[in-house]
Amino acid sequence: MTRRPLPAALAALALAACASAPPVHFHSLLPPPAAAAPAVALPATPAWELLPVAVPPQVDQAGWVVRQADGSVALLENERWIGPLGDEIRAAVAERLRAAALPGQRGPWRVALDVSRFETAPGRQARIDAEWTVSNGAPVPAKQRCRGAFEQPAAASYAAVAAAHRAAVARLGDAIAATLRALDGGAASCG
Repeated sequence: MTRRPLPAALAALALAACASAPPVHFHSLLPPPAAAAPAVALPATPAWELLPVAVPPQVDQAGWVVRQADGSVALLENERWIGPLGDEIRAAVAERLRAAALPGQRGPWRVALDVSRFETAPGRQARIDAEWTVSNGAPVPAKQRCRGAFEQPAAASYAAVAAAHRAAVARLGDAIAATLRALDGGAASCG
């Protein structure tokens, strides 16, 4: 009988490789429960509807796409959002709109949100450029199109970058809420 040490050695190497793989870290754009806005009484019918959020396909990946100091980009397979990026942004913005307790006198309002830039640069910034359109279906329709860039400084750690993105998304949600308030009051404003 001949001995076959090669398959056993390969199996041991495969197990060692699996054991030494770095862990995957999941992040959310929703604030932690303790940091969430206090509960407010919500109307039976919401004053707004947030449509699915469009995001650039380049950053709509399972792993984070980050900009390096030299301008190149890298895909970090072990740093991920807990869900699809568009869904994460939509949930975080919706939470800010719920916290704003919008009256909806002239609504219900439909909010279309298109994120044109979602940049992650550890040690520098988290940036979101977006355009939103708010409209209603009233007999005399009201409509407003706005855009904004929301940039937050970010430390080098990935947890700090996620926190910076949460702050940028919160500012985006606040700007959309200001647009909704203005339109609901009969004025046109981009917050």
